Amino acid sequence: AASESLSFRSSVERLLSGQGSEVTVCDVGLEQSKPATLRKNVTYIVCAVIFNEKEEVLMVQEAKPDCYKQWYLPAGRVEVGESLEEAMKREVKEEAGFESEPVTLLLIQEQGPQWIRFIFLAKVTGQRSHTLLVLKGNLFTPSP
Repeated sequence: AASESLSFRSSVERLLSGQGSEVTVCDVGLEQSKPATLRKNVTYIVCAVIFNEKEEVLMVQEAKPDCYKQWYLPAGRVEVGESLEEAMKREVKEEAGFESEPVTLLLIQEQGPQWIRFIFLAKVTGQRSHTLLVLKGNLFTPSP
């Protein structure tokens, strides 16, 4: 039991230091697997969770017609040749007007083989180029 506890602890320490963990078992046989091809049979989506100094979370209003004006975290598709981090920074810049940096990967979600979403905790690293609005009750007022 003590050696299992030590092994678990060292695994957690490796994960927290960004080293990841070794995958030794796969629950899908090779005959069932197929290569993932970005924009052909799989879509990678990045999403950023960004808090300000008041612990408010950054949300953006969607511009697409099917979900126009709905509030979301800054998110979007990874382009071919782009890293996950580059895509996250680009999406935050396009949608919220901020330069940003990922802090850590919070969550990976998948919906079958169709899409995989990578959710990052991120921080603002530069000035904003858009006017932001702050939700107060049911009203939106310009932030100071």
